[in-house]
Amino acid sequence: MGRRERHCSARHGAPFAPRIRRDLDRRDPVTAAFAIAGWVCYIIAALLLAWVVGALVHNDMLAREAAANIASAPATWPDESRQGAYKRAQRYNAVLGTRFNGRIPADAENEEGVAVETLDMDYRHTLNVDGRGGMARLLIPKISVDIPVYHTTLDDVLDEGAGHIYGTAMPIGDDHTYSVLAAHSGGVQGMLFTRLGELRKGGVFYMDVLGGEQGYRVSDIRTIRPEQMESTLRELRSRYRDGPATITLVTCTPLGVNSHRLLVTGVREPIPAKIAPASTQKDGRLIAAAVAVVVFLVLLVAAIVFSRLRAKRRKMTAQKSATSST
Repeated sequence: MGRRERHCSARHGAPFAPRIRRDLDRRDPVTAAFAIAGWVCYIIAALLLAWVVGALVHNDMLAREAAANIASAPATWPDESRQGAYKRAQRYNAVLGTRFNGRIPADAENEEGVAVETLDMDYRHTLNVDGRGGMARLLIPKISVDIPVYHTTLDDVLDEGAGHIYGTAMPIGDDHTYSVLAAHSGGVQGMLFTRLGELRKGGVFYMDVLGGEQGYRVSDIRTIRPEQMESTLRELRSRYRDGPATITLVTCTPLGVNSHRLLVTGVREPIPAKIAPASTQKDGRLIAAAVAVVVFLVLLVAAIVFSRLRAKRRKMTAQKSATSST
């Protein structure tokens, strides 16, 4: 290595920096193409990251608003209407055992391939609080969950919140009832059940149904294969049949793989303390990610602007040098 190259390497701290600068000064097309491709990759990665985090924040906000609307709707009803909705749900739950012969036909279809749950008008109209299939609000303070619960587990439903699994009881909190709620995890639909795996036995979650708040304490956590779903749910229903109301929360696991199902079961008990307000349910990790993306974008823009200004100064200096030499 010559004396000049050693001097430049020591001065700038990178042995290849002088060579790259000379290539750029000579307008070397290959080096320029690599430089441009690098910046394009940085920009695309930043935009994709911003889109993902932005979608999560936006969808989480929509889910919270929908949950709040479902929870507040019954407050505007006359007492007779609330009692009527509650009694209709009781009647629905009372005949579940004989209606499906003990099965939980969550994914059952008719001969035409139409989901049976979409054709059951008695099911669709029972506990339909907001007229759009919303039945309840689910809150899990430990993992910042505040989402609506809708009838069915169809794709469009699970894009907006948790879905009630057809063939299980309406979650009105009565003794001897067993309900199952499912939601996505790890998608851009929102955080939903992404952090469900952080719950432990003894943890709590809450339901707001027809203006009444119910507390549930986690008593069982298990991971199963998808084909074990119905048999496991029937086993859990049988185990808790003679006790208080029980709810199982279901999501896919592991994140991004989705080869198994995570089941978290809670048994109703008196609420130990006032449920935390919705304003405290925001996910700190999601907020931190959003802030990090904003900072990254600002730094990226600043780097691009600085690079352009430096290139412009170099060009002006070179022009002045050329002018003075002539």
